[in-house]
Amino acid sequence: MSDDDQKSPRGRPRTMDADQVLETAMNAYWREDPVDVSLNAICQMAGVSKPSVYRAFGSEDGLMEAVLDRYAERLQAVLGSVLARGDGLTETLAALVDFAADAPDMATGCVYHKMLAARHRLGPQTRAKVDAIEAGTQAAFAAFFAARRAAGDGARDLPDAVAARFLADQIGLALGQRAAGLPGAQIRTTLTLALSVLDPRLPGDAPRG
Repeated sequence: MSDDDQKSPRGRPRTMDADQVLETAMNAYWREDPVDVSLNAICQMAGVSKPSVYRAFGSEDGLMEAVLDRYAERLQAVLGSVLARGDGLTETLAALVDFAADAPDMATGCVYHKMLAARHRLGPQTRAKVDAIEAGTQAAFAAFFAARRAAGDGARDLPDAVAARFLADQIGLALGQRAAGLPGAQIRTTLTLALSVLDPRLPGDAPRG
């Protein structure tokens, strides 16, 4: 009988804290490559049994999907707040550089981008969630570029979808470099140079949000 299936001293079964398991798994995925973190390791860190995880999430794939869903809420809130400020193109791109190069939460990379890079190794539920987040992120970026172009602030005459894909790819590359331990200053320089394709005003003393 597993620890979390044992009876408490008063005779009531001990219940698993699903939120605590999600946070434990999210932190483990944040530190390591998610596909290399075993369910056994998560259960050990969270102090729960596999059967209890299966009951709560259906499968390891279900747990990973639930973690990604929770993580995506945080990531999209950050990115959404940057895009919703109403700043100009240069200021917004500079703020995204700040996020990718310096955000303390991204010191070991981004859970979503790690899963995106390993999409072919994910289960079907998690892979579908990755695809949905990718589509939503690119749609938000495309809408931003369309709004800036309508305001006369489109520094490059690029299709919005192309600019959105490029921006998403460059941010993902920068966050992958964070996970690999590259210095933030180096990541900032490289990302700023890359995003100058979208806005040549960005390099140098670009304003920051």
